[in-house]
Amino acid sequence: MIFSHLKRGFVLFLDPLIDHFIDRGYHPDTFTILGLVFNAIAGVLYGLGLFFEGGLVMLFGSITDTIDGQIARRTGGDSPGGALLDSTLDRYGEAAVLIGLIVHYAYIHWVVTVGITALALVGSFMVSYVRARAEALGYECKVGLMQRPERIIFLTAVSIFGVLLGTPDAHVAAAMWIMAVLTTLTSFERIMHIRRLSRHVVARSDSAEQRVHAGGDGKPQSRFLSRLHRSDTLRS
Repeated sequence: MIFSHLKRGFVLFLDPLIDHFIDRGYHPDTFTILGLVFNAIAGVLYGLGLFFEGGLVMLFGSITDTIDGQIARRTGGDSPGGALLDSTLDRYGEAAVLIGLIVHYAYIHWVVTVGITALALVGSFMVSYVRARAEALGYECKVGLMQRPERIIFLTAVSIFGVLLGTPDAHVAAAMWIMAVLTTLTSFERIMHIRRLSRHVVARSDSAEQRVHAGGDGKPQSRFLSRLHRSDTLRS
């Protein structure tokens, strides 16, 4: 809830810039690709141990991701193809950042943190995958604490403050532990959320079917008699 309010405020702050890009005729895919470029650069910076610079560049990548969505919605340029490109490049961008961290921690021989960062990468992908799979089944699935905007803001803040406090490696390592745990919990929370929704849908469907198949005396017919009746109707 807090992050949704922050996002709305941030979009209002970017409104003049977004209007300028729309007036100049920029296509949303331009900013989608630019977001991947920023995240790739951030991944390289993280790999080199430049956490402050990596966090700032990753934040710029997040800004371009916000801009492309707003331009698409305001100009009517949103399409399934554009949405697929955006989601795909978002995954590549996030992978670039976390792989950069894996490279860095492998270089300084923090083996446990390497494994935890890899788990955070898998968890981040699973959060997005469960939502995409749920939406393909017709359910809205935006529940959970560690969604992508939260992950970006969290990692950016920890990276910058870690450098300012003089212990960036330890702070970002702790952030990877938190991300690994919370992304896994978010994935399971989304799975359980969809299972609850699907049970409600099935229950309503069964109730409606019983009402439709009720006999003239108001008593529900058996499913066997209902299927037999439909079969006789088709043969007649």
